[in-house]
Amino acid sequence: MNIDQLHYFAVIVETGTISGAARRLHMSQPPLSLQIRNLETEYGVRLFERGSRQIRLTEAGRHLYSYARKILELRDLAEHDLARVREGKQGTVRIGVISSGSCRAFFNGIAAFQSISPDVRFSIYDGNTYEILEELEREKIELAVIRTPFPDRGLDKIPLQEDHMVIAGKEEFLRGLPGGPLHLSDLEGTPLVCYRRWEKIIREKLRNSSFSLDFYCVNDDARTSLQWARAGFGAALLPASALNAAPDLPFRALADEDLASTLYLVRPAGRILSDGAEALFRTFRVPRKSS
Repeated sequence: MNIDQLHYFAVIVETGTISGAARRLHMSQPPLSLQIRNLETEYGVRLFERGSRQIRLTEAGRHLYSYARKILELRDLAEHDLARVREGKQGTVRIGVISSGSCRAFFNGIAAFQSISPDVRFSIYDGNTYEILEELEREKIELAVIRTPFPDRGLDKIPLQEDHMVIAGKEEFLRGLPGGPLHLSDLEGTPLVCYRRWEKIIREKLRNSSFSLDFYCVNDDARTSLQWARAGFGAALLPASALNAAPDLPFRALADEDLASTLYLVRPAGRILSDGAEALFRTFRVPRKSS
């Protein structure tokens, strides 16, 4: 397998036909078909079900296409970075960031880094904490901004911000709740929207309690929780900083201190990173004011 074969394969998938791919690649069909047959022979799998009009990916083909896109994206990024180095500029830092991860401390660190390394560029990958950890493991990204709880074995981490949890939603869900910070028991009977990770933690806390909670919608992203809460389907349980994306949404603080969540900048321990990523991580180790 080589990069050219992966490129040919990806173009066929994206155009839907070998003839369309051949036109885009400015080559004839026979050598293009031969490259795909060589791939199939090398790995002993069929990549396409060939129909009269459009090709259809087999399961093996879908897996290969997923890897091909990532490999081709890294190739393009490498070419871009090398061109910048050739021009005397620094490269690109690849960072995975959760949807509630763009806090003031993060941008303060970026600003401090930019002041000393103005030529570095950034490539940001969005996802939830576990998706981003997977991309970090695969080396698609070099650094990550993620939120507890997460498995931190093998990671160097720098705390960015500690968040207390809040309950946010339309007034109809908050109006009847007690005054002051709320306890989980106060939420009995309220339809809740929350992260899947927090659902597991809260259910464990409730194991020996005398009340139960209604997890109306469980999801993997702060944006989804906010969307459901704003649409009026329930009250969202999320970190306070996530409300930056919905400043008009009413909320109440939770009193349970063990439900706090901390945002971290992390890197794989011992892994050699690009010069830009190493310098950025060092920048975040320097204490600075959060304002």
